[in-house]
Amino acid sequence: MVKDISIKNDQVNVLVALTVAGCPLAKTIKDDVERAVMKLEGVKKVVAETTSMTPDELSRLKANLQQRMGNQSENSGYERSSIERLDKKGIENFIAIVSGKGGVGKSFLTSLLATELRREGYEVGVLDADITGPSIAKVFGLTSRPLKGPNGILPVTTKSGIKVMSLNLLLEDPEKPAIWRGPIVNNLIRQLYMDVDWGDLHYLLVDLPPGTSDAPLTVFQSLPLSGVLIITTPQDLALMIVSKSANMAKTLNIPLLGLVENMAYTVCSHCGEKENIFGPSNGVNIAKKLDTTFLGSLRIDPMISKLSDDGNIEDYSNPKFSDMVRKLRLNLSNNMLDKPQAVPIAWKNSSSDQGKKKFELKQA
Repeated sequence: MVKDISIKNDQVNVLVALTVAGCPLAKTIKDDVERAVMKLEGVKKVVAETTSMTPDELSRLKANLQQRMGNQSENSGYERSSIERLDKKGIENFIAIVSGKGGVGKSFLTSLLATELRREGYEVGVLDADITGPSIAKVFGLTSRPLKGPNGILPVTTKSGIKVMSLNLLLEDPEKPAIWRGPIVNNLIRQLYMDVDWGDLHYLLVDLPPGTSDAPLTVFQSLPLSGVLIITTPQDLALMIVSKSANMAKTLNIPLLGLVENMAYTVCSHCGEKENIFGPSNGVNIAKKLDTTFLGSLRIDPMISKLSDDGNIEDYSNPKFSDMVRKLRLNLSNNMLDKPQAVPIAWKNSSSDQGKKKFELKQA
């Protein structure tokens, strides 16, 4: 990507060719280059500029990468089309939250599951793998940029101690779209896991984008998943598409940990009457069809939207969801009987002078 370097006295100019014109990480790349070169002896000023690769340069790069991957495959005994399984690092359990369909509440369920596990005293991380539509940072109220640590990028930590990594935390403008083709998205997902220093975690939750294409396939084949949590809504259209994701996991021999039916109903704030906006509940039947556990139904709660918009999703609680998490962890333990189980850390609530909740953690 380094196309040209010129040095005049104590100033260094660097020209970097981006693989994609309008890359949302252009500013980040420029800043990284300038910081790195400024560390060199005698350099007092660095100017990094970006351009984009020509079609010929992209073709040569692609051919070079394919050749390198082919050589690695021959040396390792793997087929060229295979995707390398990444190391578990210090993480005990990997849970992917899937649906296949957009708008069913995967990010909300991911953040709520992370919050509930954290309340129980576990060390939890969230990897936002929805590269083109990341929302995890927003619902947790995170805006600070990740820092570089001695062992990799440090994830940003929420107020209760959940570690989060999302593309939006790396972008200068979180509203700028990531207009990338599949291979770039796939490599970025792997980097957001491998290049991040997650530390020791009991659970890493992966919020997946809709569909059964490149991004979900990369997660299913790259990460050592303990299982997937399926999210659906009552209408038949959602159930049909959700079944595709569940069957994709089965095809790749990834256990189904359970199914949650979100937005199952709402309750009138005036009369208290229960209304099935998207039709009657069908979660039990679809869970039976997919041969997994029905963990329960959640209603449409206006408080969710407000807390998500305000970045305070950790303040939301629902006794029904606590029971769902208990069932989920039971299914996870049944799938991992031959593996050591996560041990929680004791926790308690306390109040500061401002009346804000804090979590004081100590080793159990």
